[in-house]
Amino acid sequence: MRPMTRMFVFAAALASTSAAFALSKVTVNVPFNFESHGKTYQAGQYDVRLDASQNVITLTNHLKPSQSVMWSASPADFGPNSPAVSIKFDDAADGTHELRTIRIATRTTPVLDVRERHAAQREVSITGGR
Repeated sequence: MRPMTRMFVFAAALASTSAAFALSKVTVNVPFNFESHGKTYQAGQYDVRLDASQNVITLTNHLKPSQSVMWSASPADFGPNSPAVSIKFDDAADGTHELRTIRIATRTTPVLDVRERHAAQREVSITGGR
């Protein structure tokens, strides 16, 4: 009986891992303009893609594919109640939004912006794809 239990636990772990890795593209709606590395991106729908080798996350404007940006990805925490995609922004006092991180399934970007030490900024998150 004991080996059978191990087999079921292993099968369940394998199934949840494959489901997380099977996710490769999610479309999200960003309701505001935002910036990343000095470039401004318009509000709208964006495709978040994870490449086949699991090492690059791409953010592409759904209506303007020429507006695309790529980052290297590293492992991220991902649980059964986690949304498929999480995009975080820093919301500055002047109303601008700076892209902070993108997570899709089990992969995430590094921190993409550098907060000013003494500036009060709040974080804005967009999640989806469940």
